[in-house]
Amino acid sequence: MTKIKLLLIAGEKIIADKLCKLFGGAKYTADLALNGTMGKSLFEKASYDLVLVDFDLPDISGCEVCQYIRGNDANIPLFMLSTGKENHTFEAFRADVDDYLELTGDCRELLIRVEALAKRFFRPVLKESKIVARDITMDLDSKEVIRGDSPIPLSAREFLLFQYLLRNKNRIVSRDEIVCTLWGQPNDSKGDRIPAFMHSLRTKLDKDKCQKYIYTVRGKGYMLAD
Repeated sequence: MTKIKLLLIAGEKIIADKLCKLFGGAKYTADLALNGTMGKSLFEKASYDLVLVDFDLPDISGCEVCQYIRGNDANIPLFMLSTGKENHTFEAFRADVDDYLELTGDCRELLIRVEALAKRFFRPVLKESKIVARDITMDLDSKEVIRGDSPIPLSAREFLLFQYLLRNKNRIVSRDEIVCTLWGQPNDSKGDRIPAFMHSLRTKLDKDKCQKYIYTVRGKGYMLAD
């Protein structure tokens, strides 16, 4: 089985040692950065499958690092953790991370949630590398979407959402199905965010195009028509 390559960015040595021990098993291979500047440098030089960033870093903020990474790779799974007493959930998701956790002494929840995030992004499906619908091509290896001759920049969650719609084209998918696809489990509060995701996805896909792809089916959900 191919190992998932992680970039771990943590400022405190105790936390860094915990992370290295936690992700030192058979599923992962990890590079460690002890500050944000080093983390950005490693990210520029190597290719990673998932990045985990500590909120509190000694030189620059973890949010700044996450924004830098997201600005250079819209699709990479990005996880933020915090070891302080304050809740930084709002700041973390404003930095466009995929998940956030306040780390206690027990690291089991962190391991479970990182594994869940990795499964959502790296679950193999039929060994196919591309999905095509009309004039749109999704490349599952490069995480690129092209409509006609124009690349469509999508965030990691938008990519997952569009991939799910493509795999279920010409079928109505419910809001609950989409929530489970994007967050791995049912969550009523997350359902309120689906219209905003759909609006963003439609705006990017249909820009300067007359032919539309995604339709709202009132009271039932959404459908991508091929």
